[in-house]
Amino acid sequence: ASIVSLKRFVLLTARIRIPLQISPLQCTVSSTSTLESVTTSTCAAMETALHYDPKQKHLSFLLKECVTADPDIQLRFRGRLNTDTGDFDYHATAYKFFSSGPVVKESLTQPFRLGVGLGVSSSNSDEPFAAATATKKISLLEGEHTQLTAKARLELDPRSGKLVRGARVAVCRRFLDFTAHQDLQLAAGVDVDWPKAAKTAVGSSSGSSSSSSKPKADLYLSVRENNWGVHYRRGMWSLTYDL
Repeated sequence: ASIVSLKRFVLLTARIRIPLQISPLQCTVSSTSTLESVTTSTCAAMETALHYDPKQKHLSFLLKECVTADPDIQLRFRGRLNTDTGDFDYHATAYKFFSSGPVVKESLTQPFRLGVGLGVSSSNSDEPFAAATATKKISLLEGEHTQLTAKARLELDPRSGKLVRGARVAVCRRFLDFTAHQDLQLAAGVDVDWPKAAKTAVGSSSGSSSSSSKPKADLYLSVRENNWGVHYRRGMWSLTYDL
């Protein structure tokens, strides 16, 4: 079933014509392969993609939308539709951002940005939660082609005490005009995830909870061209095709 779905994925995307004039890839380490990705700090047009990974063994349709209601207020939405089962997962947040300096859209170096707000997601049983995110981006080497990004996020359900934390540090390098009509982007870094925590019952052992709360670091890799992308995250690879 896994091989058949992958063949259908390749045949479907092969029928889609890729325009010769394509805007250059933006250096970003945000992956559309998961709803729990550490999100970017700037808004862009709606992004849609086809996604396949060996865990689900089904083709999924991904969409990501970000709306700027004010220079420092952003509404973000990520959704994933399983084309085999019809299941739809989503993750939506509204953030108020505070920056250490002005944000220059064209520059790879960006000020430290802290966002606080509220969110709702299917993974949290459609219940609201408090959310916070922090991002810092630095341009490396000469030119605007290499970027170091550090990101972190935190989500807390005040009723259940469920706490979700994650972070990523990665370096991205883009190669414009890698071929006549193709750009290339390479990204490598480390994902750090903490186990999902909840309120501890009275009288429970503190030793076992402290050992289970240790963060786990995983390698993150991503290779993208104009439309295709191959990603490796949390020990799992995935394939995406941007529409």
